[in-house]
Amino acid sequence: MRKSLFPALRRFKAYLNTASLGLMPSRALLEATKLLNDVIEFRGEVNSVDYMDGVVLKPLLDEAARLMRVNPENVGLSIQTTEGLRRILLALEPKKGQNIVSLDTEFPTVPALLRSYARRFNLELRVVRNRNGVHTLDDIEKAIDDSTFAVVLSSVNWVTGERLNLRELSRVAHEHGAWLIVDAVQHLGAMRLFPEKEGVDALSAGGEKWLLSPDTGAGLIYVSDELLEGAKPITGLLNNEPPTGEWSNWWGLPEKNPWGELEPARGVKKLDFGGGPPYLMASAFLASLKLINEIGIEEIERHNLRLAGRIRDEVLSAGLDVFAEGSPIVTIKTGLSYEEEERLHKKLAAEGISVSHRGVLSHYGIRVSPHLYNTLEDVEAFLEALFGAMGE
Repeated sequence: MRKSLFPALRRFKAYLNTASLGLMPSRALLEATKLLNDVIEFRGEVNSVDYMDGVVLKPLLDEAARLMRVNPENVGLSIQTTEGLRRILLALEPKKGQNIVSLDTEFPTVPALLRSYARRFNLELRVVRNRNGVHTLDDIEKAIDDSTFAVVLSSVNWVTGERLNLRELSRVAHEHGAWLIVDAVQHLGAMRLFPEKEGVDALSAGGEKWLLSPDTGAGLIYVSDELLEGAKPITGLLNNEPPTGEWSNWWGLPEKNPWGELEPARGVKKLDFGGGPPYLMASAFLASLKLINEIGIEEIERHNLRLAGRIRDEVLSAGLDVFAEGSPIVTIKTGLSYEEEERLHKKLAAEGISVSHRGVLSHYGIRVSPHLYNTLEDVEAFLEALFGAMGE
């Protein structure tokens, strides 16, 4: 599916490692170069936020909103996943003695954020333990009560590929008056994720994986109207409404009082950076989101799950095991020791097969993650190399 748009594929026999790093389409170079040319040549009003927002940021947020089926005012640009989650959390004011619920197998970003957040606001941190690497809704539900401030977790697990039922989680969280805040970095762009439909109050997803914008720092956040209504972020300047309709008309006014009160911006923009956005990052990201929407997230999901299903079926038929199903991440339990499995991983890499070796809390495996640029031939090349190396 559109392999010619991804020059990096030429470096591999099979690149099946998007859960680590997605590949950037060549179109991103065109978008970024166009913006740089405008800046270098000083075309238009490239020194004006009013101009640059319309040229780069608005089209980006429109594409992001189209991907998630939400209003563009509920979507914002972030710096990968961590900054987005931090911005969302710090815009909220939990009460002393409340608790936050999360999972024990989370990517270390979430524990790092929640530990410091819980200390700052004197919150109890409830971490739900896994069962054989995965989590049940019943176990998560038992940790949630009327003192729960937020449930913060990944919708797709980075090691196991477990996909959580967000609609059921939101139902449980909301019954107790808690927010559902999601790390969607292993979900958004790979499969459908419509946060309003699922009842997600806020999410953050870095662009470096399934959203096809690696090494730019790009990411997205979504925040619901309900959460925005009570959010109290620390504002800068540009996440306020322009006092005269446009910022460019305001700078020269002699009667301006720098300490005067300004009106907070509408939508997610009130949680925004507060200064000029990183437009170059946004321009490259725009190209990737356009491509995803051009293909269609429904088609991408069908494609990804079809390839993942083929991998899962073949390894199960060979007597191996996997952790979970329901996402494009297939983590294979080979039955080997970690050290033997690491040697296997290195053999695959030497043959030009890019996959990952991942583990958490004594669970580990060979992680395979096909995306829209992969084909059945890539999957067959991986399986042949895997079974061949294990048979040696």
